[in-house]
Amino acid sequence: MNREHRYLFIAAGLLAGILCLADSALAQGPSVIPAPLSVVATPGVLKIEDGAIVSYEDGDSKARFAAEHFVTLLQRTQGLRLVAKGIHPGTLSTALIAIMKNPPAASIPQNEAYDLNVSPKQATISADDGAGLYYGTVTLWEMLTATKATHGPVELQCVRIHDEPHMHWRGIMLDSARHMQSVEFIWQLIEWMSLEKLNVLHWHLTDDQGWRLEIKQYPKLTEVGGWRQLADVTATTNEEAVKSHRYGGYYSQDEVRKLVAYAAQRNVTIVPEIEIPGHASAALAAYPEFGSSDARLKAPVSGYGIFPNLYNVNDSTFTFIENILTEVMQLFPSTFIHIGGDEAIKEQWESSPKIQAQMKQLGIRSEDELQSYFVKRIDTFLTAHHRRTMGWDEILQGGLAANATVMSWHGVQGGIEAAKQGHDAVLTPVRPLYFNYRQSDADDEAPGRFALNTLSDVYAFNPTPAALTGEQRKHILGIQANLWSEYVVTEDRDAWMLFPRAAALAEVAWTPSDHRNWKDFSKRLVTEMRRYRALGIGFDPAAFRVRSAETLEPNGARVTVRLSNQLDFGTLRYTTGGSEVTASSAQYVGALDLPLPVHLRAATFLEDAIPGSQLDRQLNARSVRMRYSQDLKLCSNEPAIAMEPDPPQQDRPVTLVNYKNPCWIYKAADLNGAKGISVGVLSLPYVFHDRNDAAPILGAPRTANREVEVHLDACDGKLVATLPLDAAVGHAGVSPLRAELENMTGVHDLCLKVVRPEVNPLWSLDWVQLEPLQEKR
Repeated sequence: MNREHRYLFIAAGLLAGILCLADSALAQGPSVIPAPLSVVATPGVLKIEDGAIVSYEDGDSKARFAAEHFVTLLQRTQGLRLVAKGIHPGTLSTALIAIMKNPPAASIPQNEAYDLNVSPKQATISADDGAGLYYGTVTLWEMLTATKATHGPVELQCVRIHDEPHMHWRGIMLDSARHMQSVEFIWQLIEWMSLEKLNVLHWHLTDDQGWRLEIKQYPKLTEVGGWRQLADVTATTNEEAVKSHRYGGYYSQDEVRKLVAYAAQRNVTIVPEIEIPGHASAALAAYPEFGSSDARLKAPVSGYGIFPNLYNVNDSTFTFIENILTEVMQLFPSTFIHIGGDEAIKEQWESSPKIQAQMKQLGIRSEDELQSYFVKRIDTFLTAHHRRTMGWDEILQGGLAANATVMSWHGVQGGIEAAKQGHDAVLTPVRPLYFNYRQSDADDEAPGRFALNTLSDVYAFNPTPAALTGEQRKHILGIQANLWSEYVVTEDRDAWMLFPRAAALAEVAWTPSDHRNWKDFSKRLVTEMRRYRALGIGFDPAAFRVRSAETLEPNGARVTVRLSNQLDFGTLRYTTGGSEVTASSAQYVGALDLPLPVHLRAATFLEDAIPGSQLDRQLNARSVRMRYSQDLKLCSNEPAIAMEPDPPQQDRPVTLVNYKNPCWIYKAADLNGAKGISVGVLSLPYVFHDRNDAAPILGAPRTANREVEVHLDACDGKLVATLPLDAAVGHAGVSPLRAELENMTGVHDLCLKVVRPEVNPLWSLDWVQLEPLQEKR
């Protein structure tokens, strides 16, 4: 079939240095993420210098944006100053750069495909739509920034690339309801997403803790529902004296319109989420008449968990929701409107005589069917307005609405079930696509859920379930990662949790499985992280960072050190005198036997040091017997969170704690010569709501109020130390406590557990230190 194309040519003209060289470097493909569908190396090199022209057809606004964006991006990250220039269609045949316009019919979805051809004379990008043209410029930008040099001309290897996405939903969900991000950060995130060829920002705008979207008809949604009280971090024994501060805000409709337009230029669709029928506390605090309980909320909830507050099923309530959705649709042109539908505890419906009577009148036999009725009614409304309903996989309960699409988060089974029923689905399973889970178990990791969703876990995810037939798999629209913000409270934390896992997500969604290669991706990711730094993206280098495990020798004068990184990737190099680690530093090949004290530095190398991979440790007889909370084993894993105060404070670090059972195990503690034990403790407000009302483990304090108990070998083993917490009460920072140890020898596990009479505050360990008999200096 003959097809017209848009063309974007990038040529250096007289500035191009033509070198007819075979390109062996492209045998493994260019350093591009996600990996292109087809790459064919061709002879030659195109040299691009300052002043090269990037031209496009006059009057084509999408081509113009792609060209100008490319020029700006390249100058920002590589220092090259190119010139974007419009060309009259009549001169396309002779132009250095040209675009031939072939806009798709409105009823045909854009396919995002592009071709990129680099010859010794020019680089050409062609596409049928603006999305493909944009992605072609992104790929060319990646190729031009694959060099380690940050300024000056770039020699681009000649190549022919044809590329198109494997899946058309490549998304990230950002939770702005629990903790709100600035408009400026969201602008940045949209840009960063588009450079990974991610194309959906699912925006979680309402929840129990906050309503973040201005609705003109119902101003109290933001005036009341947009603000909550956060407990102060300072522990106190007097609950009435606990301080709090007001937290919240919202996005104006003008801000939203600008964000939507900005995203559309970068081929990112913003899909709004308005939660129903549960996760509705903020809305019902503002308009309690639409709730199912006579007990009226005065403000959004300030804790986290699953709350029972549901909308009622009166006609006036549906009018309220439909009026909200009408304004939402005016702001967001996305095909899909996400309505939540998850974690709706039915207690209020079960206990309401009025709702039970309505169920009987409607012929509804269960509360699950009532939820289905609720969703179907909203689905009918959205369908009438030419939109599609999307909800979490709980909308399958009681029967799926006719036009609903399922977002499967309880594993992939919900997506499989929807596809078998002929419904579309997006896969976003908790493991491994919840990016509020930690990326490593290192002691300097950011806050997040206890379990690990590592970079390699994300890359290994299979987005095409084997349980589906070929036809059924067509209903799997794509995949999405979710960043819930209960414990990810700042924008730098948001970026840290998203990147570089977003790169792995992008490749899984864009590149077919038979074109993906984990080892090759890892190498390309090193280059991608250099781009992150040039763009100002704060990312987590946990996968490449060098970690050390130290064992003190019996005489206390030497230490055995083992180095590793999470991916077992690259070459580890080190120094022991505190000097900078370079490519000529000693290579790590096995355990190091070092005298104490020693200043150990190390890094992971792939030609050069990988960004963020450095280790810097001052080792002495004390430091090798110190463990942070994230180095310790939890006595029970669930529910456990690495968390920090809200808002964060400099002297209030991230600690890992099971909030129902604050108890840790120091594995294989060398007690020989240990004369004492010190711990650093801090308090956090207890902000957890358990729908099962499972009681936390408190214990019976042996001292006046509360303490940390230290037991030998097991948590019911011999009590060897008691550290009262009274000195830490009222102190905002980490409080050090110390106790003597008598006649301790050998290697033993130590169980450290908090015993207290009350749930609030939550006491957590920051660190534990075995005090040596005599420190070697």
